[in-house]
Amino acid sequence: MKKEIIGKIKIVFLSVFLIMFLGLLSGSISGDRVSALEKSKSETATKKKIKKVKKLRFIKKYKKVTCGKKKIFKINVKDAKWKVSDKKIARIKKSGDKKIVFTGKRYGKVILSASANGKTISMKVKVLPKAIIGIDAGHQAQANYELEPIGPGSSQKKIKVTSGTRGAYTGKAEGTLNLEIALKLKESLLKRGYKVVMVRETADVNISNSERAKKLNKKCDISIRIHADGSNDSSMNGVSVLYPPSSNPYIGELSGKSYKLASCILEKYCGKTGIKNNGLTPRNDLTGFNFSTIPVALIEMGYMTNYSDDTFMSSKEGQKKMAIGIALGVEKYFGYKK
Repeated sequence: MKKEIIGKIKIVFLSVFLIMFLGLLSGSISGDRVSALEKSKSETATKKKIKKVKKLRFIKKYKKVTCGKKKIFKINVKDAKWKVSDKKIARIKKSGDKKIVFTGKRYGKVILSASANGKTISMKVKVLPKAIIGIDAGHQAQANYELEPIGPGSSQKKIKVTSGTRGAYTGKAEGTLNLEIALKLKESLLKRGYKVVMVRETADVNISNSERAKKLNKKCDISIRIHADGSNDSSMNGVSVLYPPSSNPYIGELSGKSYKLASCILEKYCGKTGIKNNGLTPRNDLTGFNFSTIPVALIEMGYMTNYSDDTFMSSKEGQKKMAIGIALGVEKYFGYKK
């Protein structure tokens, strides 16, 4: 009897132990399931969060922008950091959370980039010139006294390129002065957003007047010929600008535009330098005009045989004003300045 009781107790004890063990095991499994569920929920939330991070991209862009013009560039993400590779060629200004204003300053190419969320996107932007300006610095180190036709198909001939005049007080050769002003004019025009083609950038060349015109015809919108005047009368002073008249047998159809160019240059040059205005002069006998196929004007910047003009044209401050004056004339011709 006693053994039976003990056996029953053992059975009860084992049953209770088994129930408790199973309960603990079930709790552990349940906890693991909850933990796994929570982990799954956390991973899903993270994935959703990752999906919410937008892929950085431009939603408004331009491959080309003209100098002096403004364009809006926009991306799809707020608070990005923008950068332009060359601030001389273009400038940018933030405008709102996602966009910038891009302004072309100087002919060339830049890389525009935007950075956000650890990512960066970039694109090339070509800054186009307002126009292409041809500059012919008159004369050269050595004259070429060979002859060439005065115009296409003409039997009349002129010297290919003369030596020019000389400063009576500075002793400077006209070809040297012309080149000094031409190079300063080039830089002034580049800063204003023009592309410049030079006939020459050194004295040691041999380029005839017809060849000079032809070189600029191929690439340019207008041609500016840089010269200085001379006279046996030292009291003669002032500036004049030459142009082909409508009676010109070679480029009479370009007279109107050439006259406008000459007028704009004369007005702005005199206004900037204070040199006496001797007006506009029509000419049919200039080879550099007659071989042109684009609007053309020739500025006689002053008299190198006059003390006041000669010293002014060779001074640092005078040359700066001369170059700026011509450049402002170009700006007015193309409608960028009044």
